[in-house]
Amino acid sequence: MKKSLILVAMLVFATTLFAENESVSCESELGQCTYTLSDESFSLECVCRDGSTSGEDAANADGNLNFTLPTEEECRAELENVCKGAGFRCENEAGECILEQNGDYECWCYGFDYPRSGQKTFENGVCDSTLVEECGTELATPRIVCTDEEILNTCVSYAKLFTNTCFEPITDEELEAVLDIPSGEDAMAQVITMCCYKDTLREEDYKGYAECLEAAESCENKECCDPCGLYAHSGGDDSEEEGGTDLEDGAADAANTEAPTDGAPKEDTADSENKEESKSDGCSMLFI
Repeated sequence: MKKSLILVAMLVFATTLFAENESVSCESELGQCTYTLSDESFSLECVCRDGSTSGEDAANADGNLNFTLPTEEECRAELENVCKGAGFRCENEAGECILEQNGDYECWCYGFDYPRSGQKTFENGVCDSTLVEECGTELATPRIVCTDEEILNTCVSYAKLFTNTCFEPITDEELEAVLDIPSGEDAMAQVITMCCYKDTLREEDYKGYAECLEAAESCENKECCDPCGLYAHSGGDDSEEEGGTDLEDGAADAANTEAPTDGAPKEDTADSENKEESKSDGCSMLFI
């Protein structure tokens, strides 16, 4: 009798244990869905192959939850419904791409904030090849992006002028070292990379700042910086003056994504997120 009671108790405990956290999961080439049911809650989470997610949660605080776990067939039907329009997502050391089923794609190369977009024939594997075409296979540095030596020298001269005039001076040796730092990891590397990459930034904005600084009668105390559109401010304040852009933003606006190793990245759109701390004194620069 005693053994029977022990056996019954063990069965009850095991049933309770499994009832506390039951789940059903299904997956296909479109993605994966997981249903989870417990005494306290019910949840559904689907992750599609392009990285998009969908789900729902319901609490069961009073113990009257009316959900039941679906069959695997029902789970697959939900997966098909949620992810039927999903494209492909791929990533490597240099960036990531999403290819939609209609062939549209966007790639984010680490070190730039402007995604490269275009059209591709939709097929398996094309996402990976597109990523390599757009972003390469490794984090880009200014030296990798700036394949034209004349343009590189121009951008380096701008970066040196801006920082030496309105920020903390930088030596030629330090600038040379910056050329081999990934653009997403250093504010000055971002400035030089984006100067090389964006013709309008180099030939209009940066050229205008440089001409203004060089024409200033005096700038010993940085008094020419604000009028020329370069604002030195404390690194403790991330606010932007009206019409101005932080040096990291001006470069990092250009910098959450990387450039392709052939030095010829394509079109970009902005979403400035990562802002690097600039030089060691905690100051940074604002560009109009």
